[in-house]
Amino acid sequence: MPETQLFKGITDEDRDRMYECAGAKEKKYKAGAYIVRQGDEPLNIYLVLEGTVMLTKDFSSGKRSVLYTLREGDVFGEMFVFSKETAFWYDAVANSDVRLMEIPWKFFYGFCSNACHKHQDVIRNMLEIQASRNFLMTKKLYLLSGKSLRERIAMWILDCSGGSSEFTSSMNREELADYLGTTRPSLSRELMNMQDEGIITAERGKFTVLDRGALEELSE
Repeated sequence: MPETQLFKGITDEDRDRMYECAGAKEKKYKAGAYIVRQGDEPLNIYLVLEGTVMLTKDFSSGKRSVLYTLREGDVFGEMFVFSKETAFWYDAVANSDVRLMEIPWKFFYGFCSNACHKHQDVIRNMLEIQASRNFLMTKKLYLLSGKSLRERIAMWILDCSGGSSEFTSSMNREELADYLGTTRPSLSRELMNMQDEGIITAERGKFTVLDRGALEELSE
């Protein structure tokens, strides 16, 4: 069982009792399979046990926007638990073979008779997860505020690198292009231009900052 914020401070024994009381079910999905689709009724919260899941938004034009990628221990569907939304407005796609725990949302509105002394901890953890997710979405909006693709790339690199001169992205080129609101050829072309100008290097997901000043100027 991977470490997860949802069950922070809760023993494996209490967690398993909660699964039983909630009627949680373990499910497996093959890479590329849809876990939920836009318009589906939100009935569960999903905990990623193995693999990775992409949350995406598809538009009628055929364009796809990647919201973020989830890994072992992450949850999704939580924003619908405490809201009035009656349908998913994004798709959840298995980015690899995945194993999930599907927890009915009603569990988070009641108290488990077998582990009630820990149920409030789960609710608190869920609120912390929501706060973190809101922060991620705010960062995404900030990145997309860049007027040009080069600006968005610079903002993303500075965010990922922090104070380091290099980092490795967990997204491939196609996923990163979707995340930055562009196409893969346009992204590759701009990354090549920035390499030619001595601002960065980018090879197989590894990015190295060569001219931080230039990136910061682009991000202003």
